Amino acid sequence: MMKPDWKVAGLCFLGALLFWLMNALNKQGYSTRLAYPLQVAYDDSLYVPTSPLPRQIQANITGSGWDLLWRMISLGNEPIRYSVINPLNTKFINTTSLTDLLSSRLQETQVNYIIADSLDISFERRVVKTVKLVADTSRVKFPNRFVISTVINVIPQTVTVEGPESAMKEIPSIIQIPLPRKISGDFDEQIPIPLVSQPNINATAQQVNVSFEIAELLSPLPVKK
Repeated sequence: MMKPDWKVAGLCFLGALLFWLMNALNKQGYSTRLAYPLQVAYDDSLYVPTSPLPRQIQANITGSGWDLLWRMISLGNEPIRYSVINPLNTKFINTTSLTDLLSSRLQETQVNYIIADSLDISFERRVVKTVKLVADTSRVKFPNRFVISTVINVIPQTVTVEGPESAMKEIPSIIQIPLPRKISGDFDEQIPIPLVSQPNINATAQQVNVSFEIAELLSPLPVKK
């Protein structure tokens, strides 16, 4: 009795599997869920988003097995550009417009519908403000009989801040830079600028340099009458 040739049997099975797979991929009517990159375009000189903009869309598409397989493994697809004409009055991305845009890009497949998850958008007017920076020495304790003996240098003296209108209302025209509670010698340090802690607020500087010298009084300060 001859022993079975498992190598030949394996090759025959692999060949049959490939034939079945090739035949299946050639058929039409398959449906799948496709993630496709999205770019939301707007006038960023006038408006700013108050929540993260969607970076991709989810769509249900139908086509041949080969087309769907190619779309699923494709890398570097050029994003669909969706323009927001009136950002202040636009609260969501229109799925009908997205369907049309995606259909024109995927002409070999049928776009059935866009899955409308996380397509909400929100914008506010972009506000730009120039803020003056001032060192706050009111709470600083120096060694006994020591005082500030030079001009307090604040560099930069102003900072430009921009962000959504609602958040910018909390930014004052003058920002006090808090100094350490105890200073025992000449001072020259970088200090963070206290701003509203929101990710969509930007400033031309995040830190300010404050420097000055202190000296001991040789005689008591005159008492005001």
